[in-house]
Amino acid sequence: MYIKLTERQQLIVVISLTFLIISIFLQVDEYLANKEPYTISYESVNIRDMTEPHISTKISKTGQEEIYKELGDVAEVKMESLNLSATDTTNSGKPSRIWYLPTQIGSITTYPNMGHVAYDITSWRGTAETIYPVAEGTVSGMYTDSYGALIVTVLHNVNGKKYTSQYVHLSRYANGLYVGKHVSINDPLGQMGSTGWSTGTHLHIAVLDCALFDPKDPNCYDLNAWYRYDKKRLSENFYGLGVLMYVPHSWNSR
Repeated sequence: MYIKLTERQQLIVVISLTFLIISIFLQVDEYLANKEPYTISYESVNIRDMTEPHISTKISKTGQEEIYKELGDVAEVKMESLNLSATDTTNSGKPSRIWYLPTQIGSITTYPNMGHVAYDITSWRGTAETIYPVAEGTVSGMYTDSYGALIVTVLHNVNGKKYTSQYVHLSRYANGLYVGKHVSINDPLGQMGSTGWSTGTHLHIAVLDCALFDPKDPNCYDLNAWYRYDKKRLSENFYGLGVLMYVPHSWNSR
């Protein structure tokens, strides 16, 4: 029995099949990505479009695991655990501060939103403004995007939970900085800059509750996963550093 479809019905069928094929492709791609652990270090990524990773340097699985050996397995972060303060209580009962601003002097020019997944921070010092980690951690990535932006990422372990902070548009890296280096809040990462796709000297900083480049992390095992997760967390009102500490509009001290 042959049923003749109208042009409208034919169009609906074609669109439905197209979406079905795309959905199947994405699921298969995600499955294969998780099944085969990444053993590469990204040297560049298109941070403007948040796609098109460019792989240029491979590292051994052993070398990658060493970065995370001290930090342990990635823990699943539950929604109720995200209401954190910038301090922690030690055994002495006295609060100790955890999170800090990334610059000594700064002001916010762009806040996180669904079209911009980070804070943009500028300073009247320009490239003389030093960039610091927002918390103690381990350098987990040093790379450039396809527009030439210098980028550093730092992995933090706070009360058994993993966070990654990402610092973009640096004018240069700090001397002696390398992937795997443990850094305190007072260890320079580099200088503020305007490298890559930038309208002026500033710092683009994103903070997420996952471990970027850790193949064991289901949310941030590579840069594409990082950006997908970033958008997801923004839709859930997790917008980075401002969730973990108070971020003023401008400041003269960390």
